[in-house]
Amino acid sequence: MSLRNLLTMLAVFALVSLGVWTATLNTDTVTFRAPGFPPVEFETSLWVVGVLAILGGVLGTLLYTLVLSSKAAFMRWRRKRVDQRSAENTELIQSGLKSAVRGDHRAALEKFEKVLESEPERLDAWVQGGNAARSLGNLDKAVDMHIRARGLSPDSSAVHDALAHDFQSLGEYARAVGHLEQRLAADPKGDPELFERMRDLLARRGRWDEALQVQERRLKLLRDPVIRADEEGVVRGLRFEKGRALADEGGSEGRQQAIAIFVSLLKDDPTFVPAYLLLGRARLDEGDSEGAVEAWKTGVARTHALVLLNELVNHFFAEGDPEQAIRVFREAAETIEGEDGRAARLGLALLYARLEMIEEAREELEALEEEVEFSPTVAYHLAKLSAREGNPADAADRFRQIIQASNILDPGYRCNHCGAQHEAYVMHCAECGRWGTVRLDTSEELEPVKERGLNAPRV
Repeated sequence: MSLRNLLTMLAVFALVSLGVWTATLNTDTVTFRAPGFPPVEFETSLWVVGVLAILGGVLGTLLYTLVLSSKAAFMRWRRKRVDQRSAENTELIQSGLKSAVRGDHRAALEKFEKVLESEPERLDAWVQGGNAARSLGNLDKAVDMHIRARGLSPDSSAVHDALAHDFQSLGEYARAVGHLEQRLAADPKGDPELFERMRDLLARRGRWDEALQVQERRLKLLRDPVIRADEEGVVRGLRFEKGRALADEGGSEGRQQAIAIFVSLLKDDPTFVPAYLLLGRARLDEGDSEGAVEAWKTGVARTHALVLLNELVNHFFAEGDPEQAIRVFREAAETIEGEDGRAARLGLALLYARLEMIEEAREELEALEEEVEFSPTVAYHLAKLSAREGNPADAADRFRQIIQASNILDPGYRCNHCGAQHEAYVMHCAECGRWGTVRLDTSEELEPVKERGLNAPRV
């Protein structure tokens, strides 16, 4: 029993006692009129009227107390039921999240929808349910559930983040960026992950200036010097893509701006191969053939990148000057050491073969064959030369060795940052998102001789 009820009962008892005592002091007879037509009259003792009045007050007080107690008890019961249902739904949501982590998104969605049947105002159930629907590929349902969630909480960062993922999956990058901007409006400081997503979405739309601004804001939040240095490479890449977009516009003004960007990039990083490549192309499009050749030659000298050598060769062939093409390849083969030097010599041999300089091509290939472990590429081109020289037996023997050793006839390209393999040279690695990190992969093709065993597959 509560203290308030106890005090109320004591007060009632005191009032009744006082009333009875008062009634015993008033024994006179009075005429009592009750309302009616005509009024009803009857005589009674004065103490009876007093007792009835006191009892009426007491009963009213008790009834009022009972109503208040019942209402409080009902509210406690209702609150207990709501808390119990909320706890059950919270447990169900946790179970749904575990299902999502296991990859069972269908079971997760069913659990979130069950929560919404009993608690339709549950924001996290709408958000997580939409995420599960997106994972199942049902993007329309994902968007619908997240829009319902936005109706419950228009400024929720989680809701805008989920909608951004939805529209990104739909390829509607403008709307995805819009929701990330709304999330940023709710939290102006943002976080590195948010800025990374905004940067990538803006880059997909070719909004390079805005992507650069977002990346600068991301850099300010990074504290790890290693990660920060890596992300500064992304700034370089975004600047490069802006320059490439300007160069692709086709106008002289755009190309001049692109050239300025490429020159600036090379001042910051003299080993950035893509900038050399496009700087030469932009200058060539502007009619500056000498400037283009200078850019590519400078790039070769600083980076030993064979893609720049190939660009020079293609240019000289287009200009009808194959001797100049041979000269630059020979210079590279003589001056570059190590793996890149061997690759340059291979390129020189293939250039000789292209120009029908068979003896020179064979000399370079056989010299290279003596310096490296078995190379299917070297063996393949030697076999082709043998066939062209009318020596089918030697050609067949070399082709058999190639079949036994490898099915790869040409070296591929590898990203030095993440190790991703590429069939052809690309300026931007799609796996790690870095620019200028893809190089010719001759790590297995042109390894220096370490130990020649008896079973080495050599000619």
